[in-house]
Amino acid sequence: MIYSRLTSKTSAELRGCFSQFKADDAGGLSPGKEDNAEMWKTNRKAGGAFVVNRLYDLIIIGAGAAGLFAAANAPSNQKILLLEKTSRVGQKLYMAGGGQCNLTNDADIKTFLTRYGANGRLLRPVLFPFSNRALMSWFEARGLPLVVREDGKVFPASMKSNDVIKLFTDLAAQKGVPLRLDTPVTGITPLDNGFDLQTPTERLHTRNVLVTTGGASYPQTGSDGSFFTCLEELGIPLIPCRPALAAIHVCGYPYAALSGISVENVALTLTAGGVAPIQGRGDLLFTHRAFSGPVILTHSRYVTDGMTLTLNYLPQRDTAALRKTLLDAASGDKRQLLTLLESVTTLPRRLLETICLRATLSPDVKASHLSGAEMAQLATLLTADIHQVSKTGGFGSAMVTAGGVALDAVDLRTMQSRAYPGLCFAGEVLDVDGDTGGYNLQFAFSSAMRAMEGVG
Repeated sequence: MIYSRLTSKTSAELRGCFSQFKADDAGGLSPGKEDNAEMWKTNRKAGGAFVVNRLYDLIIIGAGAAGLFAAANAPSNQKILLLEKTSRVGQKLYMAGGGQCNLTNDADIKTFLTRYGANGRLLRPVLFPFSNRALMSWFEARGLPLVVREDGKVFPASMKSNDVIKLFTDLAAQKGVPLRLDTPVTGITPLDNGFDLQTPTERLHTRNVLVTTGGASYPQTGSDGSFFTCLEELGIPLIPCRPALAAIHVCGYPYAALSGISVENVALTLTAGGVAPIQGRGDLLFTHRAFSGPVILTHSRYVTDGMTLTLNYLPQRDTAALRKTLLDAASGDKRQLLTLLESVTTLPRRLLETICLRATLSPDVKASHLSGAEMAQLATLLTADIHQVSKTGGFGSAMVTAGGVALDAVDLRTMQSRAYPGLCFAGEVLDVDGDTGGYNLQFAFSSAMRAMEGVG
């Protein structure tokens, strides 16, 4: 609890506090021990809680990806404050891309509109003015070189999330934006000339508010969905939150022993009664308890109760064609079944072994001894592996949140609430969830930039 209980420091004295922050092994940024001790010394002299009413041009609520980027792009002629309810900034950003920080994707910006589910078509006013190319130029112009992988994912050249966080905090310090940690906002009251924000220790007046509090995924980072209560009290239309970019669990999951093994270019089909099939392709990862990997994570947003998941590990072949291939290869052949399967597919050996066992066949049996029906069973498991979906991974493991502030309640040219001009939103707090591959961070940065342009 650092800034929220200071009584003798003015807003001007708090400026530059970003520069006192350093990277630590736990992720995000935390204050140095000497700075922290001095702040608490000041607090003891002051003697406890306080109530201060100050007028700001803008208060940013939430120091995650969108909030930090907004602070880094703050106009120099405005009085701006950044509030964070936890003890560190950028905790979820620190985790992005496995700590390597997949910032965006190198794909054509027009294709981005297909990467956010049904809401993607609405995001042109957000993504096009500050595109992936503009974002990449923004980073490189500020001294952070980038690398683009073969799959189009864009990372800092250092492959370190903390370098991104440090850039944001350094720029915010240069802009004179003060930060207060351990300062949750517990309420927002609209006023004639702005808003009144309540925290446990004070009330703050501001002309504009930018809400960048995130969704409900990875709640241990502070992104726990609790701020939606404040928005609900204002009457802001909300879409119920649900996990996205999550693993898909199925009944009787048979691949626990394959945890860590991946398969490239798997075809996925999700079906439910009376609903058009949902199809896609991508890499699949087996885990201890569920299916994961890009093709699973991307399509988890569509999962509903009672769905059937069908996987084709050899999408260039159908069941009938593969059965014929297996029978032809086995005719007069002395090889074992597993060896034959390896000769006609490029699938991992352990997966082929498991498929054999699921078909109640020994991997060591001579392939020529198998009947047509047994070959058909193998072909079916390889090209139409059917499972009953039981659930998706919860918020504790989901990478992002689907749901949030309804997009039709927001002017997407300025990110302002249609009901409360001056109340803006950016990032995951909105009902936007992108595919894996840098699309969610791109939206966070694009929406934050649009919001800052609107209040600048």
